[in-house]
Amino acid sequence: MQCVAPFSSFLEEKAVWIQQVSGNVGTKVPFGGKHFLFRSSTSSYIYIYIYSFRYRARIERVENPAKVHVFYIDYGNREILSSTRLAALPPAFSTRTLPPQATEYAFAYIQVPQDDDARTDAVDSLVRDIHNIQCLLNVEYGGLVCPHVTLQFADSKDDVGLGLVKEGLVMVEVRKEKHLQKMVTEYLNGQESAKSARLNIWRYGDFRDDDADEFGYRR
Repeated sequence: MQCVAPFSSFLEEKAVWIQQVSGNVGTKVPFGGKHFLFRSSTSSYIYIYIYSFRYRARIERVENPAKVHVFYIDYGNREILSSTRLAALPPAFSTRTLPPQATEYAFAYIQVPQDDDARTDAVDSLVRDIHNIQCLLNVEYGGLVCPHVTLQFADSKDDVGLGLVKEGLVMVEVRKEKHLQKMVTEYLNGQESAKSARLNIWRYGDFRDDDADEFGYRR
């Protein structure tokens, strides 16, 4: 999730550089298995072998040698792979040589539904809304894992996250900080509108009263 379109072309150029240089390594890079995982740990930077290319990634979690959770540090997506496709990242391609090109953000003021179908609906709607669309990003507050942000369409200045709230696809994450209350109020008003119209997750009314503890919803 980036704030301006030109960054994507910059990332493509850097990605080509990474792939071209890493392609010269050939079969000299030792790929993995159990022995590799014993020498690696969570947050280790690694190579991932896909066809004839290698991509930089970070290990996030290891279930077993066949299921290693990785985060592609130059693209922002995640995947679960076998350790046989992983290798230690050579110093020439370290994050000191080229910092990670993908920055992770979370939406501010939003709580995504726990139900799988509802989550899918929210994600699909977001992708349709912002795919190949120039957006403006603003950091609202920090977080344990990443900054929380709002997105605006560059042309209309409409709030992307607020649009999801008004469509009844997500819930509001209430914040207590005084300087955030104007935004929180606007989001809560949008949520009340969606509830009144019984849109999407609100089609059967306010489900959170009964399901809050069971499903982890917060009011």
